[in-house]
Amino acid sequence: MWAWSGYPDGVMNAAARRKAAQKKRIALKKKAAAKRRALEDLRRRKAKRLAEEKRRKAKRLLEDKRRKAKKLMEEQRRKAKRLAEEKRRKAKKALEEKRRKEVRRKAEAARRASAAKKKVDERKRKQARLQLERERKRKRIEMERERKRVARAKLVERKRIAKEKLAEKRRRDLERQVAIEERKREQARKRAIIEEERREKQRERDKITKARDAERMAREAERARIRALRDEEEARIRAQQEKAMAKPVKPPIFKLDSVDGITPTKEFDLAFLKSQRALLLEKRIELVGQAKRLSQEAQEIVANQEMGDVDFGEEGGEGDTMVVERERDLILSDQALAEVEAIDAALKRMEIGEYGYSSYSGLPIPRERLEVLPWATELVTERAGGLGSR
Repeated sequence: MWAWSGYPDGVMNAAARRKAAQKKRIALKKKAAAKRRALEDLRRRKAKRLAEEKRRKAKRLLEDKRRKAKKLMEEQRRKAKRLAEEKRRKAKKALEEKRRKEVRRKAEAARRASAAKKKVDERKRKQARLQLERERKRKRIEMERERKRVARAKLVERKRIAKEKLAEKRRRDLERQVAIEERKREQARKRAIIEEERREKQRERDKITKARDAERMAREAERARIRALRDEEEARIRAQQEKAMAKPVKPPIFKLDSVDGITPTKEFDLAFLKSQRALLLEKRIELVGQAKRLSQEAQEIVANQEMGDVDFGEEGGEGDTMVVERERDLILSDQALAEVEAIDAALKRMEIGEYGYSSYSGLPIPRERLEVLPWATELVTERAGGLGSR
């Protein structure tokens, strides 16, 4: 039979077989070529790795040689430095020894010169003593002659003095009377001067007191102005904060029956509230006493200032110290009174059953915080976030 191509079937099958065999040979050649290329790539990578390993090994050897050479140079440098230091120490020691010898030589020469000078001075002193002895002997002879002459003159003088004594006594009496009168006038003049100085000092103290009062009033006015500005600024900031964050809706508080002026709630039982009330009352007594004591101390400081016991001059710093102490006492007293007001508010909240709940969110405050700060009105997170001031 003939195929559609016009070739016999045997011829067509032979051609197909040759074509298939040729494709197979081509595929085998490609596969062999790919295998050769893979082997070639593997050999190249292996050679590259060997070369890289040799390069790294040579680099490590070179680095080791450099480190050894550097270490050797450093050791040689330290050795040379030690030798130079030893040489300098020896030279310094020799120079110091030479200086000591020179000092000893000079000291010995000075000692010999001092000894020679002492001998000369001793000889001069001996000659001076001999000269002085001769001078004393001459003076004694002259004094003896003078004594005899004076004795003769005294005899004549005694008679003259006896005549003048009466006149001298009368003159001294008169001078004594004059001196007494003069002393009385001087004492009166001094008393007048002292009285005038006292009045002048009193006037100066009055001026200082007036100036101090004026200064105190000015300071009080300035503090009041600053306090008003601070309150106004705090009110403005508080208003801005309240406007920026509206208060959340507070959850309801489950209150129980009131017992002994205390309204317990679901979160805070009666026993806990009683212990907290005792703690608040004890703290209130302590703070009231502290505020009174500090206020009294500040008043005593003012009283001492008005009595003029404090030096307010430019050279005396005691007045400034007293003013600072008074300001500190007043500030601490105000803080204590503010805490007393907070305690009173906490006791009021305990009566109406709102004690222990945040005034901002209405959530219960942990008992640990209430035990530490019994008049707390907000959570720690609200205080840290700036909500406690709302």
